[in-house]
Amino acid sequence: MRITGLIASAFAAVRARPWVYLGVAALVGVTALAFEQSSDDTVFYQRWGFDAADLPYKADVDARVAVEAGKARAAESGKMLMVTFGANWCPDCLTLQKNLRDPETHAYAERNFEMVNIDVGDSVKSARVERDLDMAVTTIPLAMFYSSDGKPICDTQRGELKPSRHYSSREILGFLREVVDYRRAVSPDQRQ
Repeated sequence: MRITGLIASAFAAVRARPWVYLGVAALVGVTALAFEQSSDDTVFYQRWGFDAADLPYKADVDARVAVEAGKARAAESGKMLMVTFGANWCPDCLTLQKNLRDPETHAYAERNFEMVNIDVGDSVKSARVERDLDMAVTTIPLAMFYSSDGKPICDTQRGELKPSRHYSSREILGFLREVVDYRRAVSPDQRQ
């Protein structure tokens, strides 16, 4: 009887082993997928010129507070306010921000604008921003420009910046000059 019990235990262990192997394989696979996703995010952000630890659209920024603070800075400095709505998953949004960091474009923007970035990266954030700011986010990247006294000047609701990944920093600089000089938002493709 004792030999039969040992044989039965051995068979049970042999039958259980494939399930153990399958469980370990599944755990390794899930871990690899999680690492691959993280690695893919890093590669994605690097492709568009950003470090995953320093993205332009911060999830924890309260849109209403950020815009009001931007308006206060604009009133104090006498500059215009540029509010950019976008998402870190959006290549056009990231490219616009990368172009705004170009030294010549950045220097021009610093002289003429107070700048605020608002994350609308998911439907909940977008709905909250629309409710809090009483506006519609119809396309991203979306830029809204205000005078130093807080009055709206122009915006890109018609998608003027939508194909930003196809614009150079020079084209974005020209776009900003158009806003400053003529108080209008004209797509870099349509500027003359």
